[in-house]
Amino acid sequence: MEVGLLVVRAVVGLVMAYHGTEKLFGWWGADGLDGAARFFGRQGFRPPRLMAAVAGLTETGGGVLLALGLLTPLAALMLVGTFVNIVVLHLPNGLSRRRNGFEYELVLMAATVCVAFTGPGALAVDAVLGVDFAGAAWGAAVVGLGVVSGLAVSATRAKPNAGAAGDSP
Repeated sequence: MEVGLLVVRAVVGLVMAYHGTEKLFGWWGADGLDGAARFFGRQGFRPPRLMAAVAGLTETGGGVLLALGLLTPLAALMLVGTFVNIVVLHLPNGLSRRRNGFEYELVLMAATVCVAFTGPGALAVDAVLGVDFAGAAWGAAVVGLGVVSGLAVSATRAKPNAGAAGDSP
């Protein structure tokens, strides 16, 4: 079980850190903060550059923390809030990834929620530090606060341009 939790944390965490560094630095062939800001502006996020930077920092920071199993509830909260916001953004497109839907983010969110409830496992920095973040209370807090924060950010969006959710940063 410990290796399984490590694999889930590492994969989800590093994938999210990858997305965050794309936005912040333009790594991996991405357009960086300028491209992310254009995308966020088309989606109705204001101010777009600040929101793109916040998204990049949240994805990078939350992803690295999750991969390490360090401050795991905070990491999971950051990522669940991000996933909720992305799901709301792509909700009009439906579930299917072929139509730019939200199925991929839903799977990543489910894995993150599982870690929030189970804790990071023994192969985590939290465990080395002797901190126990496992249990229903931690999981429920992460889910509740993550959903509220994601919906709050989504609620601030201005009306996006028609068809704007058809691409991604």
